[in-house]
Amino acid sequence: MGKIDPTILKSIVFKYLGCRRREVLVGPNVGVDAAILNVNSSLVIFKIDPITGAYRHQGKLAVNIVSNDIACMGGKPVAITITLLLPENSTANMVEEIMREADEAARKLGISIVGGHTEVVTGMNRPPIVVTSAIGVPVKPGKIYHPRMVKPGDAILMTKTAAIEGTYIIFEEFKDILERELERDLIEEIKSFADKTTVIKEAEILAENELVHAMHDPTDGGLLEGLYEFAEAANLDFIVYEDRIKIAKSTLKLARKFNIDPLKLISSGVLLAAIPPNKIDLALNTLKDIGIEASIIGFFKEKGHGRLVKRRNGRLEYVDKPVVDELWRILMKKHF
Repeated sequence: MGKIDPTILKSIVFKYLGCRRREVLVGPNVGVDAAILNVNSSLVIFKIDPITGAYRHQGKLAVNIVSNDIACMGGKPVAITITLLLPENSTANMVEEIMREADEAARKLGISIVGGHTEVVTGMNRPPIVVTSAIGVPVKPGKIYHPRMVKPGDAILMTKTAAIEGTYIIFEEFKDILERELERDLIEEIKSFADKTTVIKEAEILAENELVHAMHDPTDGGLLEGLYEFAEAANLDFIVYEDRIKIAKSTLKLARKFNIDPLKLISSGVLLAAIPPNKIDLALNTLKDIGIEASIIGFFKEKGHGRLVKRRNGRLEYVDKPVVDELWRILMKKHF
């Protein structure tokens, strides 16, 4: 379940990319969040993303998550299209709920919904799948950010707390049980996570002030998969420290209950940024000024050092292969 192995992407998928056009400045690669085109001397950023793991609130998540990828390339999302793949037992109310949430999220971010597709799929026995594509333009005209701009010694900045989206999805899936078991303040914390699954605010201000070399948003596979993808795209290694990674109390509570590693739980809403050493304090203070909590969790290293996370107990763990998201294990047990 989840993303296919990067070796399959590289050896099979990336072999079949159609015509090579000069307008394509940045094409597909592991850890690269979006494509960049030069159209009539103007840069356009393009991305497509599905929502498959969430069975509720797909409309809001679909808008936020595809927009995050535009923002990570230094862009401002302008417009999206939405494709709804619906089960045979779908209702008009189901469609309206998804589109109402998408509309609210898009309005909040200043994005137009300009088209899409709706289809009832024969034999589909699961909740709707929502696929969004987005286009955007650079926050600063002509300025984009790519993982190959990352340098050894760059600090790895992380915003918010790990596993934001995963915590929210698990709560919604097991709401009847968790509303009885969790303290009221933890429930309110989790409910607030739905509006924290966007990184546009922090990505835009870092891009506007040129405080980063590159950015990436960890989604499926969680923070560790996001770090792996970032390093793959940058062709670098890293060291991160678990005791520097912020994890919300509610996330820790669910992690203990479901026996999951929060660093391997889907983390849309978190931004990873490669910060030049001389801009660390300015980046942290700039984010603090707009109400975004952030921390330095590690550093990029030259190839050969290994991709490592130092756990709280001092153990060094290699992150040298793709990470399977903990969410899939939980959903498989419940629904299949």
